[in-house]
Amino acid sequence: MEVTTQKIGMTQAEVADAKSRAESIRKQQVASDQKLSQEISAAQKESEAKIGAVATDVTGAKKDIEAPRTDLGATKTKLDRATGDMGVMSGLIARNHDDLEELKRKGDRNYFEFSLQKSKTPQRVGPVQMALNKTDPKKSKYTMTVLADDKSIEKKDKTAGEPVQFYVKGSARLAPYEIVVFDVGKNKITGYLATPKDTGAAAK
Repeated sequence: MEVTTQKIGMTQAEVADAKSRAESIRKQQVASDQKLSQEISAAQKESEAKIGAVATDVTGAKKDIEAPRTDLGATKTKLDRATGDMGVMSGLIARNHDDLEELKRKGDRNYFEFSLQKSKTPQRVGPVQMALNKTDPKKSKYTMTVLADDKSIEKKDKTAGEPVQFYVKGSARLAPYEIVVFDVGKNKITGYLATPKDTGAAAK
């Protein structure tokens, strides 16, 4: 009986020890799982942050790419065509100096930029002469006289941005000369004269 009791006691002690070890292992496993879960969560957050940063960079790059496209679209819109005062469809029209530089780069026509003061004395602009008669800045209108081929052509009450057209010798079979005024000021206008390439007028 004593021997049996001793054996049972040892067995109970071993069982208790085994339980203790199992509990210790379980706690270690739980701690390990928690640590692993925290590391995975941290890694996910870091990945999400990096992905967000990349997405932001991509969005910024896309905007940078779209900006030049928008500018090109705006340029295309500015360089449009219109029906001139003679009822003839114009060439591409510039609305300001920068647009005119773009037209010059295209090289479709000869372009002569001018700034004309009100005067009875004509001013030479490219192959013709012009005299500014009067201006109406409030309505952006002006009246001018063009001297070409020993003829005097009055262009009355014209509006800024309107293609003012006339023909000279050699241009009738091609296209009319065109005057486009950017700005109408007090006794002053600024703009340009456009002539067909084949008339022999060289670009300024």
